[in-house]
Amino acid sequence: MRKFLYVFVALLLGANFVSCTPTSITENSDVPQACCGEEGEILPPPPPPPPPLPIGG
Repeated sequence: MRKFLYVFVALLLGANFVSCTPTSITENSDVPQACCGEEGEILPPPPPPPPPLPIGG
């Protein structure tokens, strides 16, 4: 059981060192990013569809 604990802790420490850092993502967060390689203005999503009509009315 103790070996399992040591292996588990070693895996967690190893994953901590090789995981990505969020600072690289947030460095340029003030500039909006275009989707899918497109350049230009980011359009808002379309409005939601109207609610369905009631069955009895």
